[in-house]
Amino acid sequence: MKMMDKINDTAENMPEFHMKQFSVLDVQEKERQRIARDLHDSSLQNLTHLVHKVELSSLYIDRDPVKAKLELATIEAGLRKVIDDIRNRIYDLRPMTFDDLGLRQTLLNLFVLLNQDGRFEIITDIDEIDKSLPDKEKEISLIMIYRIIQECVYNAIEHSGGNRIEVSLKEKEDIYQIKIRDNGIGFNQMEAKKKDRHFGLTVVKERVFLLNGKIEMDTKEGASIFIEIPKKSSN
Repeated sequence: MKMMDKINDTAENMPEFHMKQFSVLDVQEKERQRIARDLHDSSLQNLTHLVHKVELSSLYIDRDPVKAKLELATIEAGLRKVIDDIRNRIYDLRPMTFDDLGLRQTLLNLFVLLNQDGRFEIITDIDEIDKSLPDKEKEISLIMIYRIIQECVYNAIEHSGGNRIEVSLKEKEDIYQIKIRDNGIGFNQMEAKKKDRHFGLTVVKERVFLLNGKIEMDTKEGASIFIEIPKKSSN
């Protein structure tokens, strides 16, 4: 047996507990990569550009004060945008409204943030799940559900090519049911696995796996995602 065969065989027969440990680390690493990329591509580049503008303004101060003031006004607007970007990143790491307003309102706030240009009609049917979070397991589950829905809606907005997204979160007796559907062009799931732009769906599947849930996807005409998460994890 070749070395690669041995590695694959080991992974396939790895106990579920260790597979979940691996999935946790994998999800965390992907989140770190995304945060680093977002900061580099947006906030860091904008700050670098503003530094150059500050240097330019210092040259204008004596020779053309009016132009210097215009440059400084542009810098002020740019700094406010960077502050808003960083604030959004912090909100993304841990939405402050989650503790105060609960999952439903936090999701509604998220959809407004993701759909600022109003390109999409987002239709929601979200239960008001108890926000008191009586135990740690439930809190973790609800935060993970928030992340799952966040990723699915973000992917629909960025990649679907449609203009309507339906989001449903229902609390049943023993499970949480999530349904997300868009009217976009759909995609080939096998091809999506090979493309970095859809790695978010891999993270979604890993999160569902960590919660002992089930996920079904139909992506031929638009994308329909159906997820069930048990309220209590099985040991």
